[in-house]
Amino acid sequence: MVQVPGGSFDMGSNDGADEKPIHRVTLKAFFIDPYEVINARYKACVEAGGCTPPGGIRYTNPDFASYPVVFVTWNQANAFCQWDQGKRLPTEAEWEYAARGTDGRRFPWGDVFDPKLIPASVQSTVPVGSYANASPFSVYDLAGNVVEWVADWYDRDYYANSPSENPTGPETAPQKVMRGGAFGNSDSEFYTTTRRYSQ
Repeated sequence: MVQVPGGSFDMGSNDGADEKPIHRVTLKAFFIDPYEVINARYKACVEAGGCTPPGGIRYTNPDFASYPVVFVTWNQANAFCQWDQGKRLPTEAEWEYAARGTDGRRFPWGDVFDPKLIPASVQSTVPVGSYANASPFSVYDLAGNVVEWVADWYDRDYYANSPSENPTGPETAPQKVMRGGAFGNSDSEFYTTTRRYSQ
C-alpha cells in the first residue's frame, strides 16, 4: 500500500458528457495498492474462502500468476478487498486523485500520450508493473492493462451536485463505476485520468 496525502484537485474534464463539470474536490489522506490485484493474490483469496472464482481459468494458471485478475465482478472485487486485511475499494474521487495528482495531468505520467507506457498494441494483459507509467503517487497501471472497479455507484450527472469534500458517489444506482483503460486499444481517449465507465 502507498499513502496518498490529503489534498485538493480539479476533478473531471470538458471531454465526455459524464465528466462535466470540472469541480474542486478535497480529500483526506488514504491508502491505495500500488499495483493491480494479481491472479496469485486472488487465487489465495479463493482458496481461503474469502472470494469466489472469477470468470475464466487463467487465475489458476501459474504462468499468469503476476498478471492482473480479470472477469471479476464488483462484488468479487469488494470481497477481495475485505479479505485482504480489511481494505476497501477506492472512491472514484480517490482513484482520479491518485492518477492525476494536484497538477491535473491528462495521463498518470503526464500530459502527452505515450502508447509505449501501456499495453496499447498488445491483445492481452501483461504482468503488473511492466511499464514505467507511475502516477504522481507511485501507483502503476492506472492507464491500461485492465479497467478497475471503484466503490461508487455510477450517475452520469453526479458531478453537477457532488460534495466538495470526500465525495462517495450517489447512494444507489443501477451500475457501478470503473476507471482506467484496458489493453489493446491505441486510442488515447480511453486512457485519460478522467475517463469514466459503468457496468
